[in-house]
Amino acid sequence: MEEILKQILDKLQIIEHEVSDVKTNMATKQELEEVKQNFTTELEDIKANMATKQELEEVKHSFTKEIEDIKANMATKQELEDIKANMATKQELEDIKANMATKQELEDIKANMATKQELEDVKNNLMKELDHVKANMVTKQEFVFVQQAVLETNEIVKKIEQNMEKHERILDLLSRRSIEQEAAISSIRLIKAP
Repeated sequence: MEEILKQILDKLQIIEHEVSDVKTNMATKQELEEVKQNFTTELEDIKANMATKQELEEVKHSFTKEIEDIKANMATKQELEDIKANMATKQELEDIKANMATKQELEDIKANMATKQELEDVKNNLMKELDHVKANMVTKQEFVFVQQAVLETNEIVKKIEQNMEKHERILDLLSRRSIEQEAAISSIRLIKAP
């Protein structure tokens, strides 16, 4: 009988020890709720501060559209070469006078062209947007894609600046030629006049 009681007491001690271990090692509902709350808060912070793939795609699409708009509105080297090739000779002076642009029209063209400052502002805005995108990027891989787009945009802006300088020189040359041609026409009239 004592032996049975001893075995029962031993088993009870083992059970008590196991119950104590369970209490020590198991999380309470309160602890689980706190962990859940912490994860929820961190998840909300991540959602609030991270850019989505859709947002990055919209930024990329915006860059692409702006570049296409710039390309669509710029004169090509071929168009400028065509203008040079079609410039009038002295024999065509009267036809040129009838069809050539006036000084006012040339001034209007100059007034409507983008300035270096405007191009610099566009470049600065793109750089600010790039900085914003860098600060809110999702992954390094997506960062590489956006960085490449900005580098390409910078190259395009540089090419635009170079083309604008060429356009300004051509407009200046055309303006001078127009003045020279008007002077030549006046000279011809003076010579022809009795």
